[in-house]
Amino acid sequence: MTKLPSGRYRASYLHEMTVWTPTPRGTTFGSKLDAEGWLADERRRIDRGTWTPPGTEIERGRTLADYAEHRIAQRTLTPRTRKGYTETLENHIAPVLGEVPLSQLSVTLVRAWYSTLLLDKPTARAHAYSLLHSICRDAVSEKLIDANPCVERKAMNAKRTRKIRTLTVAQLTEVAEHTEPKELVAAVLIAGWCGLRSGELKGLQRNDIAEDASVVSVRRAVTYRSGEYFEGAPKTEDGVRDVSVPKRIRPAILAHLDKHTGKGAQSLVFAGNGGPEGYLTDWQLRRAVATAGRAAGIDNLRPHELRHTAATLAAQTGATTKELMARIGHSTADAALIYQHAAAERDAAIARKLDEM
Repeated sequence: MTKLPSGRYRASYLHEMTVWTPTPRGTTFGSKLDAEGWLADERRRIDRGTWTPPGTEIERGRTLADYAEHRIAQRTLTPRTRKGYTETLENHIAPVLGEVPLSQLSVTLVRAWYSTLLLDKPTARAHAYSLLHSICRDAVSEKLIDANPCVERKAMNAKRTRKIRTLTVAQLTEVAEHTEPKELVAAVLIAGWCGLRSGELKGLQRNDIAEDASVVSVRRAVTYRSGEYFEGAPKTEDGVRDVSVPKRIRPAILAHLDKHTGKGAQSLVFAGNGGPEGYLTDWQLRRAVATAGRAAGIDNLRPHELRHTAATLAAQTGATTKELMARIGHSTADAALIYQHAAAERDAAIARKLDEM
């Protein structure tokens, strides 16, 4: 406590390695007794475990929507992700919970909101709950709420409504042979053998492929949302990677570069009619993969199943979890373990067939 030349008193105290003063900053007290009273009140709150930083009461009165907009604006996000968060907040969180003050946000309110949320869209439902959970987690860290009211951990994971299939080498080869237009044969092969995401395929440039096609370097990804294309970093930090290409598909990649790719270093490897940027569209790739799949006897084949196939084939070679993570571009081991489990199941099936011979 300090007596100022004006005769007023300034009070502060150290707690949790931070010096705290009354809010707003610059507040002073007319008498020493008033300053000591404020300090005594803060000390009692600390002792009782009910202490919050000075001024927190004001912040606790902010509505959820106001705080969420503030947090989304502060985060470092790609334009597509920021737009997605904003749309999720405006369309699925704010209409029900937006006007609720942070101090009144409870488990009961969140459960009531979640009970009717996007029941027919499990993925969007999981994304909305995950966003609310992260916003509330920030509020907890800022001591604006005492605990996170989003307690349903499984709510952040969308239940897969359709099993992802793994193609055999013969099936993958047949799908590539039936792919039309021929400009997308190399895309199917790179996805099926190297495990690139569709957005990573769209972002590939000529200078991302080694002269002998032995390595494909993933440096960017193209995504589409609400009528706009966004070019940015891959989905995860580990998505930036160099992927070694099997010799069996290198000739097809070199032939594609020669016939279908511009000569400039930054020419898109797989160009499409996605507007002035010339990006390959999701619709073009999905249609080509589905049509080739039907010709090969595989109904409703999707591009992500090619990536899944690449990861499982890599796991069948005995690749370690870290090696799989590096090749596929995952930042956690969870997905790699899934592919290893799939490879183990496939190996067990082989053993059963050997027994039946």
